[in-house]
Amino acid sequence: MLVWSFFQSMTTDPGQVPVFWGFHLGDNENKRRRYCLMCNVFKPERCHHCSACNRCVLNMDHHCPWINNCIGFWNRKYFLLLLIYVLLMTYMTAATLAYDFYEAIMWGFQVKFMATNDPKLSANIMIIFAFILDVTVACLMTAFLKFHIMLATENKTTIENLDKQGKPFKSVYNVGGRENWKQIFGQNPWLYPFPIFCGSGKPVGDGIYWPTTNSQQEQ
Repeated sequence: MLVWSFFQSMTTDPGQVPVFWGFHLGDNENKRRRYCLMCNVFKPERCHHCSACNRCVLNMDHHCPWINNCIGFWNRKYFLLLLIYVLLMTYMTAATLAYDFYEAIMWGFQVKFMATNDPKLSANIMIIFAFILDVTVACLMTAFLKFHIMLATENKTTIENLDKQGKPFKSVYNVGGRENWKQIFGQNPWLYPFPIFCGSGKPVGDGIYWPTTNSQQEQ
């Protein structure tokens, strides 16, 4: 699942602005039209230009160097799944190494790591290093995943969050936790764990037009 999520995150187009969008009456109606001078296209709301990809991306969250792709409307689900499965892998690795780590530490206290001729020395040092590295990555990934789950639940992107950093900010696109998650993971909760792109497993919407709290209240 981890490899599958990684592949989907890396190869899925995050979303591009449709050709000639913004030139027709009704496009972005009643909202100020934004224009990208680099792409020479009108940008829908929540669309941003990525300097690394040299293109505008629908609902751009950020450009991820680890997958060499932008995280946007169509691959945000795969990115979140990738974070979840990487975190689970680090937890499993830590659990697997925990006993060996304990044994290596106890052995070290007994010989004070001075037994330079003991073949166990290099192996135990590697076990200790691997365990500490894995726990460090697990802690960082936990914080990173928690941050992105918060963004998804409140229907924000990293860019939107950074723009409003230090200020009280409630996203106008926050239409409720369940509906917000549907815009990323699709209608069917049973398909949430799988990085697939079909039927009810697709994100709700098109990445161009977004329901807002105002439109929800009017309904």
